[in-house]
Amino acid sequence: MTEKPLEQMGLSELRTIMRQRVPAEAWKHFNGAAETKATFYRNPRAFHFYLFRQKIFHDVNEPDISIELFGHALPIPAITAPVGSFSLIGDHAEREVAEGTERAGAMMFTSQAAKLDPKGWRRAAKSPLVFMAYMNRGREEVSEYAKMAEDLGFAAVGITMDTVRPVKIGDEVPLSTKDGKPRKGHKSTPKDIEWMKEQVSLPVVVKGIMGADDARIAVNSGADALVVSNHGGRILDFNRSALEALPEVVDAVNARVPVLLDSGIRSGGDIVKALALGAKAVLIGRPVAWGVGAFGARGVERVYAILAEEMQRVMTLTGVARAGEVTRAILFRDEAGGLRGL
Repeated sequence: MTEKPLEQMGLSELRTIMRQRVPAEAWKHFNGAAETKATFYRNPRAFHFYLFRQKIFHDVNEPDISIELFGHALPIPAITAPVGSFSLIGDHAEREVAEGTERAGAMMFTSQAAKLDPKGWRRAAKSPLVFMAYMNRGREEVSEYAKMAEDLGFAAVGITMDTVRPVKIGDEVPLSTKDGKPRKGHKSTPKDIEWMKEQVSLPVVVKGIMGADDARIAVNSGADALVVSNHGGRILDFNRSALEALPEVVDAVNARVPVLLDSGIRSGGDIVKALALGAKAVLIGRPVAWGVGAFGARGVERVYAILAEEMQRVMTLTGVARAGEVTRAILFRDEAGGLRGL
């Protein structure tokens, strides 16, 4: 059977092709999560509890989905997530993710757990980059990389702080994809946020926030942006979905800093729902992996094109002209059972 052109493919088709083309280890990793995978499944399904309020009598024909973040104009409120394991897909996958993200004009969060360092990411892409540290790499390396990122013109730096215990795939803690060593957790302390603020003058992002208390502590310690994330279900089994935690975090922050959402985005409609519940933008992890695993940089670019078209369709059919104007008013809560039968 002839494969349809890439520009006609949807995310589900990219996922299928990625599974066929990547090593079995990579598929297991990207389709895996902690223990029973309850959190992994809950993340995308939580979006099904929200329905759109259709509106057709308006003048919105070409919605503006652009935003500004960390002083950069972005064409879409979707950002490549700081995935440290893209290298499992192939030797060139990290570079291809960076190239595909740049082609889309999007921002990319880069992980200290990846093989590329800030210099490598900057060589791969000229697009806005954010360096995300892991404190278990040691303060010396974190400081070196954060300062390197600042010198290279990164938009921000940050810390992924929810790895108090290392990630799990099923009942296994996989070896680090960066150096093949055993993964280890690291105590999460607001003092690390204060320390990072002393290393650089860039905005500092804190990722791994899932509740109001942690949100307030992070902001009071100097965080300039928060990422609501349960690490894609890899940290705590039977956790809330990131979307369920989002309104609580937004309320706790009270507009002091932007709040981003990570974990579970699978469509442009999901992005609009996240914006409606208070997110400034979202991080995209697994769909980017599907794109790069299927077609390299072109696949990543296609992922962003799909998300953009879907966002514009939803905003047109709900009468919202600009991404910054999306509110809860366009949503219904489906209490009758948005998760049943899925």
